[in-house]
Amino acid sequence: MSSFSISGSGSHALSAGVGALHVHIDTLPVRAGSGSAYPVNWYHVGFLRPGDGTAFWEPIPIEATDAWVSIPNGSTTLGYAVGPGGAATVTEVIGPNPFVGPSGATGATGATGATGATGAAGPGVATGGTIHQVLTKLSSTNYDTDWETPAGASLATANATLGADVTISATNTAFDIVTLSLAAGTWFVWGDMQYSITTQTDCQARIWDGTTTFAEGEGIPRVATDYARISMSAIIALASTTTIKLTAYNSTLANSMTVRRANGANSGANVATQLNALKVA
Repeated sequence: MSSFSISGSGSHALSAGVGALHVHIDTLPVRAGSGSAYPVNWYHVGFLRPGDGTAFWEPIPIEATDAWVSIPNGSTTLGYAVGPGGAATVTEVIGPNPFVGPSGATGATGATGATGATGAAGPGVATGGTIHQVLTKLSSTNYDTDWETPAGASLATANATLGADVTISATNTAFDIVTLSLAAGTWFVWGDMQYSITTQTDCQARIWDGTTTFAEGEGIPRVATDYARISMSAIIALASTTTIKLTAYNSTLANSMTVRRANGANSGANVATQLNALKVA
């Protein structure tokens, strides 16, 4: 096995026959964040992108302190990009891709069976129909069908954005930033919270209904007065109409954290903090 260190961005030639990589984070980038998995999952660390000398496959995020990464057979080059201040060690695993099981043995071919008697002619598919129509049952009676034009799909969505900056004025106190009223059903919900601090301190956010927490995150800007962002998502099954909230906390210093409706610079539309939902069932 061969190992090499990566930082910044660039590419590195891979040894012949590499089927997988072991990636170890030596130093976290200054803007890296962590999730709630165990062992901890990281984001904003960097990406790996294997290629075969003619093109590159899809990027692979670096998400764990020690991670196994499967790469396509025939990879000869590894592109990489690691966040500022970060570094990682990549170790090659020579041999077949360990995430692909061996091929099973081919079974013996069975003897050809005797030809059966010809069956009676069936009713067939209903005549008629036009392009893109589908065959539809009209009743429980056998063969009672017709050609129908399918109804167009309809997706329900919801969105709420922060109307004005909110300063978190008390510690360990929930401040509802934006809310959505969602009907019964299954929803994919995601939220982004942009914030700034005057004194470097830990900041938290969650998506919940006031009782059950569906997603949560925390972060701390690199330096005081800097802007930072917490992003969360969850799939939520609701039995009835429910108010879903994006809520902020500051567990250390009151009045040091402000949730922002816009970026610190080059703001376009005051949508830096928002809560979104897409009904999937």
